[in-house]
Amino acid sequence: MTFYMDNTTDEEKRYYEQLLQVTGSLSKLFSENTKPYLASRLTENLFCRCLRAENLSRSDITADAKKNGIGIGIKTWIGNSSQKIAEFNAERPNYENLNAEEKIKYISQLRNERISFTLRTQGLSKMIYHCTLRDDGMIKIAECPLVPIDIENIQGIKATDSSISFNDGLNQYKFNLSKSTLYKKFDDLTVLKTIPVEIIENPYDLLCDLLTGKNVAEFNEDSDLLIERAYLPLYTPKGKERIKVIPDKNNVNIRFAGGRKRDLYEVGLPIPAEFRKQHPDFFLGVGTSFKLILPDGKEIIAKQCQQDGKSLMSNPNKALGHWLIDDVLQIDPRKPITLDMLEKYGVDSVEISKFKNKSNNEIFFKINFATIDSYEKYMGYGLETDEQ
Repeated sequence: MTFYMDNTTDEEKRYYEQLLQVTGSLSKLFSENTKPYLASRLTENLFCRCLRAENLSRSDITADAKKNGIGIGIKTWIGNSSQKIAEFNAERPNYENLNAEEKIKYISQLRNERISFTLRTQGLSKMIYHCTLRDDGMIKIAECPLVPIDIENIQGIKATDSSISFNDGLNQYKFNLSKSTLYKKFDDLTVLKTIPVEIIENPYDLLCDLLTGKNVAEFNEDSDLLIERAYLPLYTPKGKERIKVIPDKNNVNIRFAGGRKRDLYEVGLPIPAEFRKQHPDFFLGVGTSFKLILPDGKEIIAKQCQQDGKSLMSNPNKALGHWLIDDVLQIDPRKPITLDMLEKYGVDSVEISKFKNKSNNEIFFKINFATIDSYEKYMGYGLETDEQ
């Protein structure tokens, strides 16, 4: 028995699925991701409007909506199934000095009390999660139970400097210490419906034509076509906890590596295996050169290189390094780049935009800096963001 299949009419479902499909098709108004865009607030509003549920999302309780005595937590995401379910920042003084086991039991008790409070105050018989999972060319509607943590059965506690993971025999959880945030691994979902979504390449012209009767294509004739936008890290994510590390003799510090003689400005931007797997065709292929435009408008030649295409480098090697070391960070090239240097400016990633020149069909790229965690959010690693 599921909420979606048993507590909504066929008419309501058709309306909901149609609006999800149409909204997803307009994704390029907000994002260059190849997967449909749905803002979290939008999914809550669509759910309540189409399925005639009461909207509770502004009430700061565990349920975002309710209907027929059922509380619904509404979530949407791309990628990683580990998603935020609660935040406890205000309670930090009460748990920060506890050991790992005590900390987890305290947080679990708070989580259960919030669930119990929501059930009592809203007159609910039970709660479920209703999720929209977004992937290439589709949106999946899925559900799973929203239940308390079985504190008596907590096991498998593993603590690191940044988080504590555990399970209760039913669900896997992780508590992020710096963000005071509890995550749940949504590996118990039942997919109820898959909706195909065709993302419109240029929704601006469509909307302008629809609302004004005037097409704006004439204003875009000379502009280059943005094909896709992606993000790369300037660090290397290590382990399951994705600890950010900048190696002393690799990637942006490859100039200090052994072997052949290297220019003092040689740098390489890491292209992680996870990125290459999800976006194998973003670049033009290992060893194929292309034009890369820096933020100041300067053009350099770059290519995907090294084993399996794990690095983005310029030709000559020092061109990218002069930009990063001299123009941006303004540091002595004999000193290694550190994460602190980047975070001082609020960045740890780069944005790479892929274009096609309309006059000659040449593919070229532009690079710019991106704020902290941009790569993590782009890849969908448990960081909720409306940019997804």
